[in-house]
Amino acid sequence: MNLTLNVFQTFADNFVRRIQMPAIIVALVFAIIGVSLAVLGRRVARVVRKSNEIEDNDPVLISFKAVGLVFLFISVLIVVFRGV
Repeated sequence: MNLTLNVFQTFADNFVRRIQMPAIIVALVFAIIGVSLAVLGRRVARVVRKSNEIEDNDPVLISFKAVGLVFLFISVLIVVFRGV
């Protein structure tokens, strides 16, 4: 029982220490922006096109999703190379 509690305590300590690192905070911000752009891309495309019907191959939609994926990729790179 003591070993199980010690594992959770070690995980919690490492998690708190890691989440406070500036590189991880920046990576989280990039990830939040990336997910937001990818999810809200269709809504922005509706506003730009002034139409409720947006095709899946609309250039505005594709560009927002691409930029969102780039932000997510940057956040992964920050975590991998700076979060060590």
